[in-house]
Amino acid sequence: MNRDFSNRHVAALDGLRGCAALAVTFFHGILHYNVGLVGSVLYAPVITISNWSDALNKALLAVFNGDSAVLLFFVLSGYVLSGSIERNLNKVGNAWVVSADFFIKRCTRIYPAMIGCMLLYWVIFLMVGGKIEYPAVNFEVFWKSASLYEPTIHGPSWSLQVEMFAAPFVLLFVLLRRKFGFFALILAACYATFAIDYPVLVGYLNNLWPYLLAFAIGVGVASPQISEIKFEVKPWHLAVAIFAFVFARHCVPRAGVSGLVAQSILGGMVVYTAASVRRGLIHRFLVSAPVLFMGRISYSFYLINVPILYLVWGGMSKVYPLQVVAYPLVAGLGSAFISTAITIPISAFSEKYIERLGISLGKLLTFWSIPARQSA
Repeated sequence: MNRDFSNRHVAALDGLRGCAALAVTFFHGILHYNVGLVGSVLYAPVITISNWSDALNKALLAVFNGDSAVLLFFVLSGYVLSGSIERNLNKVGNAWVVSADFFIKRCTRIYPAMIGCMLLYWVIFLMVGGKIEYPAVNFEVFWKSASLYEPTIHGPSWSLQVEMFAAPFVLLFVLLRRKFGFFALILAACYATFAIDYPVLVGYLNNLWPYLLAFAIGVGVASPQISEIKFEVKPWHLAVAIFAFVFARHCVPRAGVSGLVAQSILGGMVVYTAASVRRGLIHRFLVSAPVLFMGRISYSFYLINVPILYLVWGGMSKVYPLQVVAYPLVAGLGSAFISTAITIPISAFSEKYIERLGISLGKLLTFWSIPARQSA
């Protein structure tokens, strides 16, 4: 079996990304009308759950868990970015050229869709502001959020800020591994683990310190040394990895560092097994057409679903004020379904006409690196 992760595209990982994006939407939907669940259920160890209502909410919040989904995004980013860097280094050979190419394309990949999302946010506010409860957007809010300088009304964009902060670390991890071997990457992962308790190790960059380990693990999974491991991955390995990743952290206190470290490692196991296995029910699901479609539009969906959710929440609270209070779980799940249905076509448009434009822009801005590639 070919497991040279740095040199191939893995469709199942696109499927994982699509599922994670959907999980974030339902996570926010479930919590919106019952914020008290965060302390009493979401962050409480499962052993403290004492009634069937909390048990149901706990199960739903474990399956549709935004925190877990974002952590998986970070592992996937480490995997995908390191593979891209590896391929370019093999072609070009010049680390400075590859580094400049990498940072420019990273910016043109992340920012256009974010800017487009905030423009949509602003347009919706101008249309419904004052008619329903909806976050206010002005120029200051727009530029701070769109630039990721200070995420304001677009809460999930903090993860994009982390993606930008993590980019130089991912590049450094790959360069260290190529220069000094896999041993250097293990040391880098230990450094990232220490940063969880000592954020000064990453310069106190916002929210990077809990998640740098996830990026390091993603880089490790994509490393050529991993492909040399003599291990036949079977469908049940993928099933166990996903189950453990989804539920294990809910067995321990949320504040515990051990839970974060363990879930980061389990995220690496999910990516490793999903990238390796080629059969089984879960693999067929991940590479099915609808799931791959969600994977393709997942980035735009992750962004655009935020202003759409606020629109749906505002409308539901205005039309059904008593019902959303009386049935918070039903209202939350309903808002997630409605928001998903509205967001999907807008995200497909954004992926085709904004994301791809950004990718093309990145290639255009790095035209100077083409001669280096051709001469390598």
